[in-house]
Amino acid sequence: MRVGIIGCGGMGLHHAVEVRELDLVDEVVCCDLAEAPRKQAEAKGFPTTASLEELLEAAPAAVIVVTAPAAHAACIRPCFERGVSVLTEKPLAATLDESRDLVAIAGRDGIPFQVGFELRYGGMTRGMREIVDSGLIGEPRHMSLVQVSGLKAKPGYMSRERTGGIFYEKLCHQIDIYRYWFGEPEAVIAVAPPIVHEHYGVEDHVLSCLKFPGGAVGNITFITSRAANTGGGPDGDPEVDHSVRGHYYEMILTCARGSVSFDAWTGRLEVVKFNHREDRRSELVDSIDVRSRWGEPSYAVGEQDGDFLRRVAAGEPPQFPASDALRSMEWVERAEESLRLGGRWVAAD
Repeated sequence: MRVGIIGCGGMGLHHAVEVRELDLVDEVVCCDLAEAPRKQAEAKGFPTTASLEELLEAAPAAVIVVTAPAAHAACIRPCFERGVSVLTEKPLAATLDESRDLVAIAGRDGIPFQVGFELRYGGMTRGMREIVDSGLIGEPRHMSLVQVSGLKAKPGYMSRERTGGIFYEKLCHQIDIYRYWFGEPEAVIAVAPPIVHEHYGVEDHVLSCLKFPGGAVGNITFITSRAANTGGGPDGDPEVDHSVRGHYYEMILTCARGSVSFDAWTGRLEVVKFNHREDRRSELVDSIDVRSRWGEPSYAVGEQDGDFLRRVAAGEPPQFPASDALRSMEWVERAEESLRLGGRWVAAD
């Protein structure tokens, strides 16, 4: 099958490299309006085009959209007009109205459509699921994420016009993974102090909480304490280790009898049982290298893209269709509304 990549900058090129390794893919064509990313793709051996129309004339079986969020809808609609299956990077679109419109078109025309919430595919998530399903630590009760975002953010890159907002651009992953664990929320609240790094464009420090039926809770702490590092790592090197450039997160799933946590710097899942010993002390019962057991820990682009394309080739619907992702985006918009209201609970309609 032929696959198109729309937007072949850093993340788009990452998708292209992963897709090219799949046995069912014969050709990957990269499309970008800008010359620099096209040259980068050509240097990696990919044919390129500056025209979306030219890409679609080549009759790809599927495309992967990796543009700025504000351009998603304009890139996806022409694909749907040709009946081409689409996997788009998150967020679904930069507004909820656009998101709903795209999902409606795909549903009406029976076009496979998926959003890149690849945390669902990552080894972290699969490992946590395996541990919970074993019964070792009981039923999930609470999930928490602390994220320190540090990779460079150029002035304008995080603007509301380009991204839709901090939850659209950064924190939609977290809302989606909480829905994966706990189902549909009942309400969300989000608060933020005044912006610290003006070039960031949108809220750069955020606290949020989602309430779920049965009392489960999901918390998000987002801090851009190294966002001012606009040149990447030391000496402007964008490829430095995460622990140097500051892009870090910790995900903790607390259950009835214990917890399992993932540390992005160590790449390990740590399993703790609560107060089960005679001395009433909690105990670290396992520490597992995620990559060695379950593969890519978090942003499992290759696993996600392969799953989507195999289903397209087999005439099957996506495992995680955009209609489901739309519900995550509805909660993304409610979180943005809570920020606009200065931190009030916003419930489902």
